[in-house]
Amino acid sequence: MASNTRGRIKERFIGIHKNLDWCIVHCQECLVLIADKNPAMSKAIKALGKGIETLDTLSKDIYDKI
Repeated sequence: MASNTRGRIKERFIGIHKNLDWCIVHCQECLVLIADKNPAMSKAIKALGKGIETLDTLSKDIYDKI
């Protein structure tokens, strides 16, 4: 556990990354379950996954700058 502000902030961003990784995993699992049954829903989940990846990239960029 970090004792200074910088370290605590970095720990939080590690948590953000782990949570976003799980979000991506859940999106992938949903795509497997949906398969070709509902193309509109598959497209929406893919867009959500892409947005999550963007958020993860942004949070990694912030983490790297701390």
